[in-house]
Amino acid sequence: MPRLSQADVRRRWKSIRVYEFLGIEVVRTAPGSARLRLPWRLELTQPLGYIHGGIIATLADAAAGWALFQSVSRPEGCTTLEMKINFLSPVVKAAMVADAKVLRLGHSTAVIDVDVRAARTLCAKSLVTYFVRR
Repeated sequence: MPRLSQADVRRRWKSIRVYEFLGIEVVRTAPGSARLRLPWRLELTQPLGYIHGGIIATLADAAAGWALFQSVSRPEGCTTLEMKINFLSPVVKAAMVADAKVLRLGHSTAVIDVDVRAARTLCAKSLVTYFVRR
């Protein structure tokens, strides 16, 4: 499968405006894998001062998508079908890094494994299923 050009990656990234709104950054992508980063900001926390679980889930979903987008010819045809996430440790005043790896790319679905870490501590584990339009 041809890899997206850097221009295509930037164009696709800018089309998903919530990433810019939250401050999610692409660290690296390759066919079947991706690493994204989200700096800590007070606006992303819940009342106890931890990063809100929905923000962590959004980062995991974004990383899963980017791992998949590098592996298909029509990334615009991919969307999340199902997501399971386990929150393992709270995130307090630390940037998060999400590492995603495509476990299986089938004809119409893909399964992606995601680890989210903050200060090198595993804070969330997610398994994401995407619909793949061919």
